Amino acid sequence: MAENILILSMTRMGDMIQTTPLIRGLKEKYPESKITLLVTSDFASAVPLIPNVDDSIVLDFKQFDISANWEDQSWIKVYRYLEESLENIKGRDYDLLVNLSHSKFSALMVRYLGIKNVIGFHCNAFGDRITGHPWMQYFGVEVFNRTYNEFNLVEIFSGSAGIDVKGRSIEVLRPQNQSSLDTLLPANCEELLIGFQAGSSLEGRRWSAQSFANLADMLIENTNARILIFGVQSENKVAEEIISLARNKDRISNFAGKTSLDELSQLLEKCEYLVTNDTGTMHLAAALGTKIVGLFFAHAHPYETAPFSPGHLIFQAGISCAPCSYGVHCNNIVCVEKVRPQHLCSAIEGHIKTRTWKLPETITPDSEVNVFETAIGFDMNFRLRPLVRRGLAVNDLLRSAYGVLWRASLDDKKEGNDYIGLCEDLAREYDCSDVETLAEQLKYSILDDISKLAHAGQRLCGKIIKGGSGRNSRKIGRFGEDITNVDKEIEVLGFSNPEVKPLTDMFSKRKENVGGDNICLLAIETRKCYIDLINECEKLQEILKGCVGKLSGYISHNSINVAVPGR
Repeated sequence: MAENILILSMTRMGDMIQTTPLIRGLKEKYPESKITLLVTSDFASAVPLIPNVDDSIVLDFKQFDISANWEDQSWIKVYRYLEESLENIKGRDYDLLVNLSHSKFSALMVRYLGIKNVIGFHCNAFGDRITGHPWMQYFGVEVFNRTYNEFNLVEIFSGSAGIDVKGRSIEVLRPQNQSSLDTLLPANCEELLIGFQAGSSLEGRRWSAQSFANLADMLIENTNARILIFGVQSENKVAEEIISLARNKDRISNFAGKTSLDELSQLLEKCEYLVTNDTGTMHLAAALGTKIVGLFFAHAHPYETAPFSPGHLIFQAGISCAPCSYGVHCNNIVCVEKVRPQHLCSAIEGHIKTRTWKLPETITPDSEVNVFETAIGFDMNFRLRPLVRRGLAVNDLLRSAYGVLWRASLDDKKEGNDYIGLCEDLAREYDCSDVETLAEQLKYSILDDISKLAHAGQRLCGKIIKGGSGRNSRKIGRFGEDITNVDKEIEVLGFSNPEVKPLTDMFSKRKENVGGDNICLLAIETRKCYIDLINECEKLQEILKGCVGKLSGYISHNSINVAVPGR
């Protein structure tokens, strides 16, 4: 029973808002508990927005940006500040720590604090990072397998603490009405308000100022809207550029760097729509009930960070390199040019009339644009519903199949291979007429090869367990070398076949968490890693073959109906 919970969320405001379903779930699971949020001073102002938080701790590293506070430029002063802060935290006797920050620094902090019950990233006595919970292990490998991931960060964060997010959405506390807001908007303002968030943490993720300006003019002229531009002080330059490029300058208000977070929340709540890059402002607006038209470019990936509530619209370039892999610095960010102002204007105009999102007529299956609506799927889980009906591709099928597999495997559910509802969604949203040809591209033989290697590793572990109490260390050492060779072969299969790399990466991540000095216990834990890999290879094959068979049946059934329309 956790009574005193500490949550480390030392990243950005958007990530903090994405933890709200987790925090609510912990409060429901441990209703008498006290929940404390540890954040950095950069985003401490967002803490009052987060519901179910009883206290907060702020690490103020910004103070060392001011030379007067750090006149001798000595790292000893930084160390002493950090040591004093951590000792203070130690004295609060937390019995559960949830670390959602994936940095080495946060892992070392967790180790120093010495809290016994830890969820998320931490490290052992040698400084090796440990991920512990299966969902956090998945978080560690997802970044290298983004093509095959369909989980939002909210689901990953919450799953790591055993919180079921079915039916949950991100949330924030409603802002208090401030009289200062009256001075920010025109008197008796009853116009349709549409917000723009033109900035983002990385410039490569931004739609161009010209595109925002063109969209502003279209919306003003077609819907009689007033445009409100949001952002921090550093994004004021972008806001001014948009206004300079627009024709209807008098109908655009620039609030970049001119509002408190509470004032921003009130303005967002008054907006009918927010057109935004992938930012914290996007998550804040979605939590307040404002409809989002999200723009995902460069590294931004809607499956990971789309607003976690239904009814929002997402645009992304439909090109092979989107999204970029992390660490890639693109010299020609063409993805921002694929999404055009007329696409967004048409979608918003249609929503104003029908209150539903419809695909703009200018976008066809041949367009290099992906359009998604955030929705609740057949199993009540959050998902992205594609509005562009393209032919079902191998990666679409694999991503969906992995979703079914991981929901069962990471939560350790014996059932969970429910692909019937999945097939109904796929048949509705994709052209599946070529599914039998697609099935020929699925590499079942590679899954068989991985299973054979895993069985070999399992047998070697059994030999070590059997001989672990004996004195033949040379023989046990040889078994260990054989295991190393098996693992290398598994790793090579993953690297040479990206479709199965999520499985081999998870296997490697699990093995990273196996430690200790007892040879028998090490072998037992390692054998479990091989067994998990075998089961996942078998389950993935079962799901894929089941989906292909079901979708083929749908196509056959539909063909009969077309041939005999009177039936």
